[in-house]
Amino acid sequence: MEVVGKSISRFVSWVTALNCILLMCLVVHVTLDVVLRYVFNTPIHSTILFVSVYYMVAIAFLPLAVIEEKNEHIAVEILTKRFPENIQNFLLVISTTLTLLVTALVAVRTGQEALTQYNNGAFSMEAGRKVVIWPSYFFLPVGFAMISVVAAWKTIAILTGKKSGLSAFKIEDPYISTDLTK
Repeated sequence: MEVVGKSISRFVSWVTALNCILLMCLVVHVTLDVVLRYVFNTPIHSTILFVSVYYMVAIAFLPLAVIEEKNEHIAVEILTKRFPENIQNFLLVISTTLTLLVTALVAVRTGQEALTQYNNGAFSMEAGRKVVIWPSYFFLPVGFAMISVVAAWKTIAILTGKKSGLSAFKIEDPYISTDLTK
């Protein structure tokens, strides 16, 4: 069971790395556009379109699985912390199952829309140029499918009582210490 969880985590980590690369590309693209626009008076065409259609959509939706894997979604635990462990586990199964169902439905629906845009050859006209935008529609179904897989695996692990094997991508910052006495 842990082997499958580690494989899921490895895939999520690869997508996270891709997302980091896209973030760096966004920074370089916008910086180049500003420098070329104001120094050489030759801006990069369609920068706003690429930022809003490609970069921002990918940066917003691809890391959803990492958030689920690390249990970093917004949660209000005012009452549930005081419940017995078996009730907490029951509620955890319900919440991860609901997460699985909702995100799977969203993945299917956005996947249908992505295929429609692909079949239509969706594009945008920017500065008199045709810019293909249909690939950006696939970021949503991929992101929601990944969170569905993570939620499904977590649900199975909770129900079987075995370790999931999920190990979220971690970055340790040596400058941030939780020990306030240092």
